[in-house]
Amino acid sequence: MLAQTYVGSGSCQACHDNATWDFIYTNWSESGHPYKFSVINDSTPPVYPLEALNFQSSWMSGLGDGTLSWDNIAGVIGGYGWKVRFVGNDGHIIGTAGSMYSTGLGHNQFNFAGGVDHGWVDYHPGDEKIYNYSCFKCHTTGGDTLGTWLPNVPGLGTFSEGGVGCEACHGPGSAHIAAPSASNIDRVYEQAHQDNSIGGLSIDGVVKTPDGSGDDVTFMCGTCHNRSYTDPINSSGGFIKHHEQWDEFIATKHNLNAGHDCITCHDPHKRGHSGWGPAIGAIKVDCGTCHNDQVATINHTGTQKCIDCHMPYAVKSGTSRGQSGYKGDVRSHLFVINPDTASMFTPDGSAVLDDGTRSAALSPHFACLGCHNDDPGDAIPDYTIDEVSAAAIDMHTIQKVDEIQKDLSMQIYPNPTRDVSNISFTLNNSEAVTLEIYDAAGNKVNSIVHGYKAAGNHEIFWNGNDQTGAKLQSGIYIVLLYTKNASTSKKLVVMN
Repeated sequence: MLAQTYVGSGSCQACHDNATWDFIYTNWSESGHPYKFSVINDSTPPVYPLEALNFQSSWMSGLGDGTLSWDNIAGVIGGYGWKVRFVGNDGHIIGTAGSMYSTGLGHNQFNFAGGVDHGWVDYHPGDEKIYNYSCFKCHTTGGDTLGTWLPNVPGLGTFSEGGVGCEACHGPGSAHIAAPSASNIDRVYEQAHQDNSIGGLSIDGVVKTPDGSGDDVTFMCGTCHNRSYTDPINSSGGFIKHHEQWDEFIATKHNLNAGHDCITCHDPHKRGHSGWGPAIGAIKVDCGTCHNDQVATINHTGTQKCIDCHMPYAVKSGTSRGQSGYKGDVRSHLFVINPDTASMFTPDGSAVLDDGTRSAALSPHFACLGCHNDDPGDAIPDYTIDEVSAAAIDMHTIQKVDEIQKDLSMQIYPNPTRDVSNISFTLNNSEAVTLEIYDAAGNKVNSIVHGYKAAGNHEIFWNGNDQTGAKLQSGIYIVLLYTKNASTSKKLVVMN
């Protein structure tokens, strides 16, 4: 039998772009996979789907010193979801060491997310970055270490198609195109990259190697959706690194214990990136399909979805966002939240902690503070890590009727007061508490507490100041304490 060869994704369109096949080809062509790498021919820039708000019109004027044109570009890395970099016709990533287009001015990577311009950055300008097999093995289809994809630059390696095409997942398709049959095309193309020194992917220290007749979808996806082929979930700068979805998913034990694979949740032929809007058809099931008890019992107000807490933006591809320091631009696949205040990373910050002291899991820093400390003007309450950790403990716990606090007891001493007042109260459960001061006319003059408090006794000390820090005038004030289910108020006489 002759060895199969790559024929290109376009060869699949004739049969796989109709209702019978759910328009697989069209769906794939509108997803992000085809745009992992775009080869530039005749100085013509790549064309992206309409929803990709990537600010393409500003690329050339911002790259380097702004004097380059598409004549200088051999290929574009990305440009669909989070960031874009450019390969010059000398084979180097423009703006890095050794590139004939290095200007010393940086501006070699442009970041964007969700239709927001995050600007140009210096992507390792001092490193020599050559676009060879070690890079494009995951950005292209049919990658090989032999030959070269740029005729004037030897030794780069070759590929059959720019971007992740049909044959990247289903294998070379020449026999299938000649005589279409389920028997001569792989449902899943298990493979190991040619520079993979361990020959497969490590799961808990045991290397799984590719099976030529196997159909392990998660292994196939993991070939590219990991960084080192080994177990650690790599991190840097306080975020999980991108391309770690496989390592995250394996660490959750969904694959080993629950029998799930990537396509349990994802349709790989459809757009999964939701930065531009809904991930149309890509998510086959939601969390409630398996976790209906948790969906039915959630002690959280608002319209948040499960993924907002259990798949937060703990991963950074191009840039971090907001002001919390805990919001990147890619969702995590760790799912599990460890509701304590500790860091989820190793002491040196190079990996997610996963040992006898802490199993790999998200911390409330990302699961909670990514929203609750993101922007003081976003109408979302800002909390501390202690407050959100206390609230996360019983987030999905059903409270018995006799445990729900209907009445609050509050004591204030001294009253009247000339200086500091001691305000004490008791909670039956950990929950959000608000403590506010109003003047006799009903105007709020200070908000002393606004956040989660653990069950038990609490003492709050108020110094008699208003929201600006100025001393209040003598008079009668109302101290209002309330939770979701209970409230109480008392008069306080201030004598200054």
